[in-house]
Amino acid sequence: MVRRETGLQGGVLLSKPTVHHRRFIVTGAVTALGLATALGLATPSAAGAQTQGHHHKVTVIASHLNNPRGLAAAPGGRLYLAEAGRGGKVCVKGGEQGTTCIGLTGSFDLVTKHGVKRLVTGLISGAGEGGVAAEGPVSVSRGPNGTFYGLFGLSSHEVPPKGAIPGYLRAAALAELGRLVRVSPHHSIKVVSDVGDQDWKWTSTRVKLAPKSFPDSNPNAVTYSHGHRYVADAGANALAEVHRNGVAKVIAFFGVPKGSQSDSAVPTCVARGPDGALYVGELLGGFYSPGHARIWRVVPGHAPKVWATGLSTVQGCGFGRDGAFYATEFQTGGLNEDQGANPAGDVVRIDRHGHRTHLGVGKLFFPSGFAAGSDGSIYVSNCSIAPAGGLSPQLCKNGGQVVRIS
Repeated sequence: MVRRETGLQGGVLLSKPTVHHRRFIVTGAVTALGLATALGLATPSAAGAQTQGHHHKVTVIASHLNNPRGLAAAPGGRLYLAEAGRGGKVCVKGGEQGTTCIGLTGSFDLVTKHGVKRLVTGLISGAGEGGVAAEGPVSVSRGPNGTFYGLFGLSSHEVPPKGAIPGYLRAAALAELGRLVRVSPHHSIKVVSDVGDQDWKWTSTRVKLAPKSFPDSNPNAVTYSHGHRYVADAGANALAEVHRNGVAKVIAFFGVPKGSQSDSAVPTCVARGPDGALYVGELLGGFYSPGHARIWRVVPGHAPKVWATGLSTVQGCGFGRDGAFYATEFQTGGLNEDQGANPAGDVVRIDRHGHRTHLGVGKLFFPSGFAAGSDGSIYVSNCSIAPAGGLSPQLCKNGGQVVRIS
């Protein structure tokens, strides 16, 4: 059972049928670049030797999950996980899947060597028929004193009008969508910010930045670091810091190159680097074809700088114990949600010299979240758009997974 504070409830969502937002999904004496170089994080760009990580072992540590998304390290070598759920029995027309089925099947979990323990249940979830490609809880990050933070996608602006869905679901949607919450050691949850609504308001006054997309908001990743909370918003194309009073202040906006297919960069992840800067990965970089996603380096108070290029559909990112940067690629062939699209994903490791290694070729499909283990392994949520029953007998047949790469 979920324990609640401040009226937080289970809920629902309806997303706009626009693929470019990836709705779960689906930024002095020492310059930004100079600081990175001084601390051993030279800008790798798209160049550098590329090798396949055939010697890396991929082990499934949890399966039969419902749309597993964000991962984060937890005490004792365990992992926090956001499961977006499998939707529900109330189905309405609309959303990227054509029909959105709504329920209270999302959760925040703890992954241990003994299995998956669902800490907070009954949370919002809206999915395609069959529970595919759900929206709901999307990200987690370890907090102080035994707490962790959880993030929900979208915003209250995605809630359908009165009468379209049962009243209890609509009320729940208004309470949860776009919210950043804190989960206590006793697993009660408290809203700390309506970051999605605040980002939506920010974009509504800056429509010229992305006239085909704004106003919009879709918080996709949260990172707590050194007393600060940062949220990457895939809809607002921005990175925000959430202050103690709940105010979300945009500290970086990510534009796209001239001539792009889309006016959205779609930032999807944020991580603190060994140099103290923030690193933000993006899904599109303005293009659906492969090779256009970038990694941005953000020093608050300075303009964001592109740190790495040549990636594809980045969904999760972070730094490992080895100091290297890792990015999960949702679809290595470029973002394509049509039936029959190539599901192959990957994890790209970029060391401090810019050398790249591919760790998940042939073993990962629609991967999403990333977490670094204290033992040097990395963890990825695989088959991240699959319900527990799988996508098909041939693809992700054991549902969503968490895998360890060592």
